[in-house]
Amino acid sequence: MPDVSIIIAAYCAEGSIATSIASALAQDVDLEVIVVDDASPDGTADAARAVDDPRVRVLQLPDNGGPGVARNSGFAAATGTFIAVLDADDAFRPGRLAACLKHGADADIIVDSITIEETGHPPRTLDVAEAAGGPTLDLCDYVRLNSPMAQKDTLGYTKPLFRRTFLDTNGLHYDPMLRIGEDYLLMAEALACGARCAVVDNTGYVYRRRAGSISARLGVRHIEAMLAADAGFEAHHDLPGDVQEAMAARRSALTDALAFAVAVEQLKARRLMAATAAVLRRPRAAIHFRYPIGARLNRLLRGNAEPAPTA
Repeated sequence: MPDVSIIIAAYCAEGSIATSIASALAQDVDLEVIVVDDASPDGTADAARAVDDPRVRVLQLPDNGGPGVARNSGFAAATGTFIAVLDADDAFRPGRLAACLKHGADADIIVDSITIEETGHPPRTLDVAEAAGGPTLDLCDYVRLNSPMAQKDTLGYTKPLFRRTFLDTNGLHYDPMLRIGEDYLLMAEALACGARCAVVDNTGYVYRRRAGSISARLGVRHIEAMLAADAGFEAHHDLPGDVQEAMAARRSALTDALAFAVAVEQLKARRLMAATAAVLRRPRAAIHFRYPIGARLNRLLRGNAEPAPTA
C-alpha cells in the first residue's frame, strides 16, 4: 500500500501532463500516480503512457464526464493511505507530500498553502495557515472562507490530501454534476462527516490558472449548479447554527454572482434593459462590475469589436 495515490484528471493536456507527472514522481514518499484521461481528443493519454515509470497507471474514459467524474474513477482505482489530487497543468513542489504526511499523519484531511500562477499576473500565495488561524480547519471556517467571487482567493482553490478509508467509509466522492466548485463541495462534505483537518504551514502546490480555463469562466449554469449542490448539502446534513449562518452568507454571495452572470450574458447580447433588471433584483451584484471585466463590457456596449470574456 503506497503512502499516497496521486490522481491526475486530464483533458487536452498533451503539452503539460509529463511535467505534472514528473513533479508527482519526484516526491520522496511511497506513491502511485493514476492518470485519468477524460476522453481527450489529443495525445494526452499517449503522453502520459510515455512516462517510463512503473508507478504510473493511465486510465482512459470512453466519454468526457468532467473533472468530478474523472477523479472519481481515479479514486476508485487508488490503493494509497491518502489520496492527493493534482491537476494536469499544475505541479507539486519538491517535498510537498512528505511535509503533509509529517504534520498531518493522524488527520483525515491534510491541507497546505498554494502558489497561484495566473496569466498576466505575478505569482501570489494563498496562505491557508494564516486564513485558518491555527493548525486545524473546521466546517464553519471553511464555508466562511469560500465566498464566491470575493476579491480574494478562496480555500476552494486548495488541493487537500484525503485519507482514503475515511472517504470510503462515508461514501464520499465528487459531485459529477459540478464542473466548478467540485473541490469545495467534497471538502465540505468530509468536514460535515466529522473529518479531522490538519493545516500544514507549507506552500507545496502550484496552481496554474490559465486565461480561458474553466475556473476563469464562471457562468450562469455553473452558479446554478453550485446553488443546487449547496442546497443538497444543507438538506443532507444537520448543520449547527454557525455553519448555517456561514452557508446563508455563501448562498447570498452566490445569488449575487448569479445576477452578475445573468447581467453579463444580457450585455453581451446587447439587452441593456434585461441586464439592468438582473442587477436591480440583486443590487449587490453591481460590485462585481468593479472587476476588469466591467471596463471590457463598457467597450462592448460602445460598439468596440473586442468581445467580452465569458463570465
